[in-house]
Amino acid sequence: METLVPITVVDALVSKVARVPRHSAPPLKEGHSVCALARKLDGLASLTQQDRAALEGLTGYVHAVVRHTVLAEQEGVADHALIVFAGFASRYKRRVSGRRQILAYLVPGDLCDRGALHGYPLDHTIEALTPCRVAKVPRPVYLDLLGRHPRIALAVQRAKLAEEATAREWMVSIGIRSGRERMAHLLCELLERLGAIGQVTDGQYHLPLTQEDLADALGLTSVHVNRVLQALRRDGLISLRERRLRILAPRRLSQLAEFEAGYL
Repeated sequence: METLVPITVVDALVSKVARVPRHSAPPLKEGHSVCALARKLDGLASLTQQDRAALEGLTGYVHAVVRHTVLAEQEGVADHALIVFAGFASRYKRRVSGRRQILAYLVPGDLCDRGALHGYPLDHTIEALTPCRVAKVPRPVYLDLLGRHPRIALAVQRAKLAEEATAREWMVSIGIRSGRERMAHLLCELLERLGAIGQVTDGQYHLPLTQEDLADALGLTSVHVNRVLQALRRDGLISLRERRLRILAPRRLSQLAEFEAGYL
């Protein structure tokens, strides 16, 4: 049975290394998940009221999916843009043996528009890791949105640059960071990403992933992930209790990871 590891991070003393002001936002109110997309894009290119209203219009395409729902098949050609409004999804590749490598976490506000823009076959699978609310925006609607709202189009392009930079950081983690450094870097990164869309409240955020989900992203085994979490706790960097993880020493954790938030 998979072990659930919902994570909460408390970072009242986070240093400038661990938190860049441009990636912080007031907490979202319940029922305002669409704001995650607007907040993310607004942090990349200042949006107008008309831009935000256009993004609000995408709520008509949102629907709920259960955990493990495949949102886009590898080799499939999508005719829509896929946007995550709530929950966690992932990009991954799976070998014939069944082993999976998670290439990216998709959090609220993240999108995949490759099919909508180019019609190329996807080289990976996108799957919901948790119950999610997602939107499949038809190609004509999405292209019209970008054409009518150049600042949204600019923000989307900048978001793609951040995704590419994040992929490079993940490659560095798997290549030359230790297990402890990989986990520390991931915790710092998600703090930034979720903080940018208002999903950090009083320095806390939830990460409802299994140890297997974490292992497949970090290039570790589930057993190793458990040991890493225990080691971080013994070192006084985190406290894990009642399905919550608290960062006790944010500066030390960011220094361990050599985390710099500029790539986000």
